[in-house]
Amino acid sequence: MRNSGKFFDTKHFARGFSRSGEFTIKEAQILENYGRTMQGLFEGIIQPQDDDEILFISAFKEGEDIVGNSYSNCWKKYLNKTQRKRSYTLCSTVKNSTSSYDDDDGDSDDILIDD
Repeated sequence: MRNSGKFFDTKHFARGFSRSGEFTIKEAQILENYGRTMQGLFEGIIQPQDDDEILFISAFKEGEDIVGNSYSNCWKKYLNKTQRKRSYTLCSTVKNSTSSYDDDDGDSDDILIDD
């Protein structure tokens, strides 16, 4: 795999791949060193030049069950972290139907006056 310069994704990993906690040290190094090449191969912008790059592309073809190399596995993990759809849940708490005002027997108009 050729090195096309450092790869950064400041949108999703502002502090870098190694500090994100999502990737191992080896995966972070692969993304930083070969991420531009992997992105170009994945998007079809550049053509593969060696066996690693051909295996990388074949790992993403539909219908083929090929175990990829460390580059394709790392890129799949990167795509999973950056392209996943986030789901949000609305949570509410159910309050108790009884409150402190319901404790008396309904004689709320009883007033005690000391003479």
